[in-house]
Amino acid sequence: MHFLISTVHLFSGSARICPVILWLTAWCWVSCTSYPRIPAAGDLAGKPINTTVDSKLAKYYLENPLDGSGKNPGLDHQIAGIDESYRAAPLDRQTFKAISQNASPDFAALFLIKRLLSRPRNLHFQTNYLAETKRIKSDLKRNEWSEIARPALRGYKVVFVPGFHYLTDRSSGADFANQRAFFRQLGIRVLLIRTEEDGTVEANAAIIAANIRALRNANVILVSTSKAGPEVALALGKILAPDETTPVKAWISVGGLIRGTPLVDYATTWPQSWIVRLMFLYSGNGFQGIPGLTTTASQARMEGIRIPARIMIVEYIAVPLSGDIYGGVRSRYIRLRKGGPNDGLTLLADELLPSGIAVIEPGIDHFYAAPDIEIKSVALANVVAEAIHFRQRVCEFRNAKKKKMPETYTVSLDRD
Repeated sequence: MHFLISTVHLFSGSARICPVILWLTAWCWVSCTSYPRIPAAGDLAGKPINTTVDSKLAKYYLENPLDGSGKNPGLDHQIAGIDESYRAAPLDRQTFKAISQNASPDFAALFLIKRLLSRPRNLHFQTNYLAETKRIKSDLKRNEWSEIARPALRGYKVVFVPGFHYLTDRSSGADFANQRAFFRQLGIRVLLIRTEEDGTVEANAAIIAANIRALRNANVILVSTSKAGPEVALALGKILAPDETTPVKAWISVGGLIRGTPLVDYATTWPQSWIVRLMFLYSGNGFQGIPGLTTTASQARMEGIRIPARIMIVEYIAVPLSGDIYGGVRSRYIRLRKGGPNDGLTLLADELLPSGIAVIEPGIDHFYAAPDIEIKSVALANVVAEAIHFRQRVCEFRNAKKKKMPETYTVSLDRD
């Protein structure tokens, strides 16, 4: 299953659109500052990493347990000072921009991972995800396919929300064709919501909401990617009434542009904005969906969104270090570095939802081009399905004890 791969394509994948953004970022390449490449190796989010980083402090932070062993008291003191300053700070773009400026973007990325995995719920999901990935690989080596999809997952319909221009460029993977075929092979029911491939966030959110209403008798796990992230958030948290979201048990947001991307801020600002519009017009692609991905428009939109707390939200986040960035994504990554750690398309902090469970994939960028990505995606879906099942059993136990849970409790996606 490649539902993670679909995030390869910027506004979900048209090969004709990406050159526009790549051209714009390359246009100002000379103004972008490169970064040091310091070899570093360590264990990150349960995965061995061998890469390069952009500072000695980041290298030390990655390679040492920071348990007071005192290998470098000076660096230990510097790290302790950063930790003290930002330990209670919100996980938002302002915090990680400040950490990047005080240390480096790679250090900020490592700090983000450590903060996220310090939360027991995130660590629990991360541990289960890694264990499930290992289990599936073992089953495949023995050519045993019967248990690749867990029984819990078979009880759900997996509903995919495609990305930008998923019809125009079917080679992009944004139409989830490979994922849907693979899930069907495993006996999982799937559905593709046919959004407008170059539609606005608001128009596509309305389409998503209508499809969810039609699934009122199903148990659904939603999977969105990139631009579809804010579309799903708007559908679940504003367009639909809380009782209309009942079919949705979980939402997996893969590299979601929840709060937009500064790349679109740049592409929609004069004078480059007129160049972008001309290039879209020349290519025959619709431009109307792009302005809604600015950081200002995205933040304003999220302020009115309330997603029912009973919907499990899981964020699958690619966290590359600077040494993991190659090819065409590098110009975009460098442009975004001044804002903090990023995946080559958006700032990592802008993918986070306050109520979300974070699952970290270090070492890859927004393209999610890992050789074992199919295994990882099935593993994640299995973990989510089993977590829903466990939570339902807990609710049943509480109900049996006459402890009622509020049905209309909601979670705000606002930033404090």
